[in-house]
This record gives sequence, structure tokens and C-alpha cells, in this order.
Amino acid sequence: MRSTFRILFYVKKNAPLRNGEFPIMGRITIDGRRVQFSTRLSVPPGLWETVAGKAGGRSAAANRINDRLAHIRFRMEQCYESVFAERKYVTPQAVKARFFGTDLDCMNLLAFFRRHNDEFARMVGISRSRSSYYKYRCVYTHLAAFIRQRYQCEDLTFRELDRSFLVGFHAWIRKEPTLRTNTAWVYMTALKHILMLARGHGYIQRDLFVNYKLHSESVIRNYLTEEELLEIMHVPLDEPELQLVRDAYVFSCFTGLSYIDVCELHPEHLRHERDELWLRTKRHKTGTTIDIRLFAVPQAILLRYGQHSHNERFFKLPSNGWCNACLKRIVDRTHIGRRITFHSARHTFATTITLSQGMAIETISKLLGHTNIRTTQIYATITRGRLTSELDRLSQRLDTFCQAVVS
Repeated sequence: MRSTFRILFYVKKNAPLRNGEFPIMGRITIDGRRVQFSTRLSVPPGLWETVAGKAGGRSAAANRINDRLAHIRFRMEQCYESVFAERKYVTPQAVKARFFGTDLDCMNLLAFFRRHNDEFARMVGISRSRSSYYKYRCVYTHLAAFIRQRYQCEDLTFRELDRSFLVGFHAWIRKEPTLRTNTAWVYMTALKHILMLARGHGYIQRDLFVNYKLHSESVIRNYLTEEELLEIMHVPLDEPELQLVRDAYVFSCFTGLSYIDVCELHPEHLRHERDELWLRTKRHKTGTTIDIRLFAVPQAILLRYGQHSHNERFFKLPSNGWCNACLKRIVDRTHIGRRITFHSARHTFATTITLSQGMAIETISKLLGHTNIRTTQIYATITRGRLTSELDRLSQRLDTFCQAVVS
């Protein structure tokens, strides 16, 4: 079934050019979906006929503009016909891309993926995170290797993608010894996002992920118990770098701040209310404002580093990976006996510091800066001590109830 295809020309009166003329814009509408484009033409004020959608009068300037618009319309119709012949499913974005020649580099999966990653990289630090960029870059690398191995070529057109492609790639990354189940799930979710963008541009007609279930497995979150945290705090350290990482990690355990938020912590984030010291900052990841009251341990740490900060950042930490390597060296000097990363400090805050002490999950979510309480439920684990305490209270209530019934 053919689509309803229309082209409309209009002038942009709210954005006059330096010479006083108005730019002429075009609009492609297909089945109610539309996209705009610039004709790279302009018209003097008063010469444009809005109803007719062309320059009015019989002057040489008007005839020249109308001839150019007629040629653009003819070329757009040709682009529509060619796209329709190839895909049987046409979007205004696809027609526009064909007209301007920008679809030639995006008809293939990896070429489209590269363009996405290049655009994503330019937004890192503005509205995109570097970790997400690294994720998409890793998915692209695995996808390119899979296509070379399975299909013996450097790229695939979108028309060649089918359900067997998804199943094959999913099975291929699951066989990678360094990729866990949840990593494969994250990679497939990223690929789903890329194909969704391609579908929005008209390169794919159907959603390949329809009825294709992606599942993640439950993971036991790593955190420190009270005894382990105390051991980390009191382990003897002579190296200044290990002391810095240890102090920043302990500070994170008592505040719930992530690695990047600890790195960006500045004296201006501190404020005094009555006799209490509070920390107000925004999460680097979500931009959510968080207010944290600083108790004795984090206050002592800030006092120690604030004397040397000179209105600069408190903690001048190395990279996250190097911090994790330092934490490994620290843990090796204790009896903890398992791997600890800097991010485990947030889980320690959510579990040992707050939830185990009876704090409500809603309050913990606010302190962590989460926008969804379900995320907090992942961070906060019910400890054995908390479970025993809750069951003891329940047992007391039931005993009182049973005694009242018997009497």
C-alpha cells in the first residue's frame, strides 16, 4: 500500500537573513509524519504567496525561485519512488536523507553505528556520560568481529538483518569467556537501541526484537559489614596514595557518594545548619540534588583534607581503575578475603550504614540520589542481622497476640 506523500514550501518569517530576505523551507509529510528541510533559497518580503506555496508575480526573480522549487519537488518525488522501490516502507526522514545524499553512509549497520558513536562522543560531558560511550564502543567492536566471522564481510545492510542475526550475535557474545550474563544483556539492550534509531530513520521496517526476551540475572551486591569497614579504617598504611584512596573510600561508605561525585567534591558544597555540617551537591550521573548530613567520620576526613585543599577539590584521586587496584592492595592486608571496588562503598552505605540501622528505603533512595526507588532496592540488601531483628520483633508481637487470645 502506497503512502500519502506531500511536499509543502513555506517561508521562515521569524528568522530573516542579513539581507532582509526570508529563507524558504520545505516540509515532507508521509502518512502524518513530517520532517523539515532547507531549500537554500530565500525570497524578498512581500513576494511570497503563502496559500500557493511559491513566489508570486511574474518577475524574473519569482520565476527563478519557482523553477528551483519545481526542480526540488521533482527530485523529492524521485527520491520517494526510489526509497519505496527498495523498502516498500517510506519515512520522511528516509526521503530527506536520499535527497541530500546522507543515507549512502548509513544504509549499513556498522556505518550507522559508527555515526551514532561519533555523535555520542561529541556530547560526552554535556548530556552523555563517558561510560555509556565506552559501552556503545565495546558493542560496536564485538558486533564488527561477529559480522566478519559469521558473514565473512565487513558490514551488513539493514535489509539483511533478521531474527537469526540477533540470535547469532547473542549466542556469540555469551560464548565470550570475559563477558558475563548481565554484560551480554547490556550489550543486547544497546544493540536494540541502535536498531530502534535505525527504524526511526526508516532503514528498518519492523522491530527485530519483538517477542525476543532479554533477561538479566540477579547479582549479589558486594558491600562491607561493620567489622570489615572498621578493619579497612584501621589497617596500617604507609603509602600516601593508599591512604588517600582508603580515606576517599571510607568517606563514600559514610555518604553514599559515587567515585565521580567524590572526585568533584569542593568546599563550596559544604554548608552549616545550626551545629550540623551538611553536604549539598548534584549527582554527576543524573543531576539529582542530594543533601547529606556529615557525621563524625566523614567530618574528620574532610577536616584532614580540607586543610590542604586551598579551595580546590578535596580528593585528588587517580582513575577509578587505579583506585580499585589500590583497594585490592589494601584488602590484601586485611581478613576480608574478597574483591572490593570503589562502587561497593555505595552498597555499603545503602546496606550497612543505613538500612541495617533501620532507615526507611525511601530515605535511602533520597540520600543516594536515585530517581527510582527500584534502583535503591538493588543497592540495599537485607542483612542477616536486620532479618533476625525484624523476625524477633515479629515474634514478640505474635507472642503478645497469642497470649491475649488464650486469656
